[in-house]
Amino acid sequence: MMLTARETRVQRQEEMLKNCTCLVCFTMNIAGPYKFSDCIMRAYAEGVSKIYRLLEQNGIEIIKAEQHIKKTGVEGYIQLNENPLEIKHLMVQIEDNFELGRLFDIDVIKPDGEKVSRGDIGMGGRNCMICGSEGSGCARSRKHSVEELQQHFISCICDYFNNMYADHLAQQAVKALMYEVSVTPKPGLVDRADNGSHKDMDFYTFINSSTALYAYFKKCALKAVELSDKTPQFLFSNLRYLGLEAENKMYQHTSGVNTHKGAIFSFGLIVAATAYLSENGKNASAESILNLCADMAQLSMADFENQNVHKSFGKQVFREHNIKGIRGQAAAGYPAVKAAFPMLRELLDSGVSVDEAGAKVLLKFISEVQDTNIIKRSDVKTLENVQNKVKDILQSDNSTDSIQKLNEEFVNLNISPGGCADLLAICFLLYFISE
Repeated sequence: MMLTARETRVQRQEEMLKNCTCLVCFTMNIAGPYKFSDCIMRAYAEGVSKIYRLLEQNGIEIIKAEQHIKKTGVEGYIQLNENPLEIKHLMVQIEDNFELGRLFDIDVIKPDGEKVSRGDIGMGGRNCMICGSEGSGCARSRKHSVEELQQHFISCICDYFNNMYADHLAQQAVKALMYEVSVTPKPGLVDRADNGSHKDMDFYTFINSSTALYAYFKKCALKAVELSDKTPQFLFSNLRYLGLEAENKMYQHTSGVNTHKGAIFSFGLIVAATAYLSENGKNASAESILNLCADMAQLSMADFENQNVHKSFGKQVFREHNIKGIRGQAAAGYPAVKAAFPMLRELLDSGVSVDEAGAKVLLKFISEVQDTNIIKRSDVKTLENVQNKVKDILQSDNSTDSIQKLNEEFVNLNISPGGCADLLAICFLLYFISE
């Protein structure tokens, strides 16, 4: 079958060269008898995308492109009216610099049917994908077994796509944090207009903190992929150390100011839950993500009863008022978010501005959630008074003027609904993930 495929490939190349001055032939560099699978096709599609994009960026017009999928492997052909040497320079960029490039064979064929070699453009041969030695020498001596080559091939593809997905989730997490702080106006909170009730932080403090947390979010996603065959509770226990390290990173970039401690906890859960579901082939909907967060976060509730855990304001509020804060929200699957997320999605999808949609959802949270940040800066009675006032605003016009007046009142009372801000950020994150 392989011999027949090679003969057919040569015949096809000869026929296609009649209508162009340069032919690109793209195949996968796969060891062993199995040349086709979903994994291989996914890597191949990524390679095709890179080739098309590079040609487009260099203003090169494609005359015709086609692909052929067979048991002997997938083959792609691109007809061009360009200098073959110049095209070979471009294709070598992909082979040498793209993460999966060593798995690609991108031949550039001249009108006479001869391939342009790397030597023709002053480039050396390719190194072995496993040991880094001169590639042709390893091939001739059969230095590496087929099993070793196959394992490396699969590992490269899995690592690439896992990192790409983790990178995507981390980007969405940082984006969500930036959207939350940017919503203006927000009563008592830092936004683009002012610092609310905070004297130790401003908009730029949040930028510093948000961008510093990118690596943490990516680690959470990759940890979930790594432990996707373990229980959610086991995953959670491994996320806790990453969270502590992220807090240290936050403080380093904010000069000791707590901007995102609550978000570090919740976003770590959500990013990990999303990656865990995806790796296990399950639909990562907002509801399924939050339900999985509940499974993981059950372990955090033990902190309220554990006498060995250091005393905190959260534990104090729990013992005095039975208010469980963000950990209670997480352990219950974020019921406040489940109730408010559809509202944010509907507002944004209908064309309402991010500022208006974010402000409305934030007010909904303030009116319903027992925000321990407000209690910490005042007392439970003040929280109740604030919630009643916000409910009145929601039932009336909830206009920008009303929110700005509410901001003045919050500043005078020195209160800030930081917990509700975290819930708004979660809604943004779920929205971006589901897009």
